[in-house]
Amino acid sequence: MKKTLITAGLATGLFFTSMMGTGADTSASSVHYKDVKTSDNFYLAVESLIEQKAISRTNDSFRPYENVTRGQASSIIAKVLKLDIENVKDPKFKDVPKDHQFYKYIAALENAGLVKGKGNGLFGINDPLTRGQMSSILVKGFEIPLIGIQDVGFNGFADATYYMGGGDNSVVENGDVWLSFGGQFSQAIETMNYYGFVSGYKTGYKHEYFDMEKVYFKQGEALKRSQLALMINSMQKGTQYEYLYFKDFGITNRSVTIGAGGRWVDDKAVIDDPTIISIKEISNYEKEGLLKGSAFAGIINNVYAILEPKKVGKTFAKFDNGGTGKEKVLEITVTGSKGNFEVSYKDVTPEK
Repeated sequence: MKKTLITAGLATGLFFTSMMGTGADTSASSVHYKDVKTSDNFYLAVESLIEQKAISRTNDSFRPYENVTRGQASSIIAKVLKLDIENVKDPKFKDVPKDHQFYKYIAALENAGLVKGKGNGLFGINDPLTRGQMSSILVKGFEIPLIGIQDVGFNGFADATYYMGGGDNSVVENGDVWLSFGGQFSQAIETMNYYGFVSGYKTGYKHEYFDMEKVYFKQGEALKRSQLALMINSMQKGTQYEYLYFKDFGITNRSVTIGAGGRWVDDKAVIDDPTIISIKEISNYEKEGLLKGSAFAGIINNVYAILEPKKVGKTFAKFDNGGTGKEKVLEITVTGSKGNFEVSYKDVTPEK
């Protein structure tokens, strides 16, 4: 019924959130690798992996600027996600024998549906992991619901989100723009971008009438070991979000355009006391469609609401329920403490 996402506070960076070493123990004994300094922006992220026993502290080097291989990444991610690595089914990759040091981690990830082979029965164990592949693995591993194309809008990466008409995605004419995710990993990438886990490469772009800046993700590029550490660390810290799935409570929530002007509205969703829990976004899984605000965008059925618990307490959420005239009312109870809230829901819709 719910999946929890812990997101990180963002700092502007070339690709990942910068996790500065401020406030960390800067004594020499706290430095486990000769190539990782307390002043490095990935220092705390590497320390976190050590604490989780996802990497070894006995090696003298971390090699932060080397590409991480698919085998190495599988070991780290399986440990971070605490997957069962003992009771695994053999995925039968030709290049991953059972006596290989990464076999049980790769098998655990494959069994969990987080990774696939590269064809011809091979896993590509020594191949570099790409930025796109990593986004897909972590979205699935941390159980982050995918963001729909309408949620991305014009905020997507130039090489991940495409607009109808091709070529120039900087200009909108007539208010009607068809959006689509443009690659195997693009929806996962844009989901990570939506939550601020990734940023891209800014490139100047000269239009016929003006200059502008585009941002590319470069999903096919190899991922560095330090970038992997930063990515995982950012996903394990920060603001807590909960996902309220409409189907669990028979809610048919919609987004619609009203009138010739194409004014875009969501079905009414109100929380009585937003100081206890608030609605961050109402979202959908659509991979393509007309941009919100288009006069012909029609009706989009939403899938879930993203909620942000803020303090312990009880409140009520009311949903229009797809224009059916039958308002749905849920009692929401927040317990626990900040960063580790537990949220429960109870359908208290009055009978009519």
